[in-house]
Amino acid sequence: MIMQPARPARPSKATLPNSNYKRQRQNILARLFGITLAFVAASGVRVSAQSAPPITNLLTQLKSASSDGDSTLKSLGNELHSKVQASHQSLAGSPDAQKKLNGALQSLLGNKGGEALSAFEKLSQVKLTPEQTKLAEEVGHLGSAYLVHKNLSGLEGSQSDVAQIVGSLRKGNIKQALPTIKKVSQNAKLTPEQKELLTSLAGKVAPRALENVKGIPGNDKR
Repeated sequence: MIMQPARPARPSKATLPNSNYKRQRQNILARLFGITLAFVAASGVRVSAQSAPPITNLLTQLKSASSDGDSTLKSLGNELHSKVQASHQSLAGSPDAQKKLNGALQSLLGNKGGEALSAFEKLSQVKLTPEQTKLAEEVGHLGSAYLVHKNLSGLEGSQSDVAQIVGSLRKGNIKQALPTIKKVSQNAKLTPEQKELLTSLAGKVAPRALENVKGIPGNDKR
């Protein structure tokens, strides 16, 4: 009698994977995948916000600060905003110059007058193309006008003189403003910060222009 080879035993139904269990596992995996995608997307948004160029944040601050002022400050702020943006774009191939521009604007926003004026001056002295130099100088002139108006427009007894200084600076004619700067510098109601701003401003044209004016930092010691 020929023996037939034994057939492998079929698994019982009890040993087969449960179809409900499969579906549950698939649902769980799908949910985990969806949560992962959402987390990655949210992280991407945060990273994008954190990596925004510094100039973008600074320009936003400038726009906000200008909107809180009078019509002249708003006008100066808008014009300065446009010039800074154009200057920054023109300096795309010079990261160091862009950094100087950012630093100058940051000082202006911090109302650090002397520091801002010095930074704008250094920027215009960097080796740039004629177009870049022109934009840098325009930014410096507008930045100076912005600071003078913001800090001195309410100076009692000198409002018209301050407006004249702002107008000259806005046109880039600092030398024309020098006599009026000297006049305003003798106003007895100036604060130390205002005096320092005027000294820094005059120093851009003639470093010793205000050396005989009493009340200017450093002059009283002579």
